[in-house]
Amino acid sequence: MTVQYTNFRGDDYFLHVRQTKKGNPSYYFKKDDPDTTIDEIPEGYEIYEHPNGRVFLTRKSKQKIMDEELDIIKHSMENFSPIRDYKLDVRQKSIYLYTYENPVPYDENPVIVEALSDPKYKSYDAQLCFSLVDKKQGCFKWKESLIREKKTINGSFWKNRQTLRH
Repeated sequence: MTVQYTNFRGDDYFLHVRQTKKGNPSYYFKKDDPDTTIDEIPEGYEIYEHPNGRVFLTRKSKQKIMDEELDIIKHSMENFSPIRDYKLDVRQKSIYLYTYENPVPYDENPVIVEALSDPKYKSYDAQLCFSLVDKKQGCFKWKESLIREKKTINGSFWKNRQTLRH
């Protein structure tokens, strides 16, 4: 039985392996190619799906962001934001909020709007990044990708000259 993963777009990916120059295994997913010799996910690895649908095999790491902290963001988005089409992506000590923007106005041809609403054609962009500053107190800094400032939850802020990595 091969390792197969279907992403949110409905694309099937199959786990493959190749040897590095040093002889170590290098794992990768390939779309629509079930011809593989791997029958299970290697110990210490997990499948990761990027918000735009790319699939990777990554090493398992300790969870630094608690489920309760993710739930706070989900609850806030559902109750206080007009944005309904979003994805949260947890990486190390950061939570990235990705949103989908329809590239055409809603008063455009309904057939075009409906076609672009199909998950196959959606593209998500990182809009906010919440970075864990103090794990004991659960204090986060947040950064908006458009104005490129870092702010803490309590309201103080300072300029950040780094750009948000996607």
